[in-house]
Amino acid sequence: MPTGISEPGPDPMPRPDDGTWLETVALFEAIREGNQPAAHRLLSSSAKQAAVLGGLFSMLGVFLRGEDASGRAKLDRFIEASHRAGPPPAFGARPFLPPTDS
Repeated sequence: MPTGISEPGPDPMPRPDDGTWLETVALFEAIREGNQPAAHRLLSSSAKQAAVLGGLFSMLGVFLRGEDASGRAKLDRFIEASHRAGPPPAFGARPFLPPTDS
């Protein structure tokens, strides 16, 4: 379900430099692991939060657009469920519980 045609904003987010790109990748990894406290610390301690977020949005866009048909269908179901579920608890509020090795 496309969101329509959008023009670029008047003030795009800043492009990450090498340092903020490393922060962006670390943030993506923390989110992938479900480690919200670490992700929150990374972002809140960054001197260039807007560049880190812009880099994260770019990473997510590339990752999500690269999904095959079954992956896109799964993403569509996730988006539909998210609309029905409403907003989650505050990001960074839940503790990180690493997976146990089985």
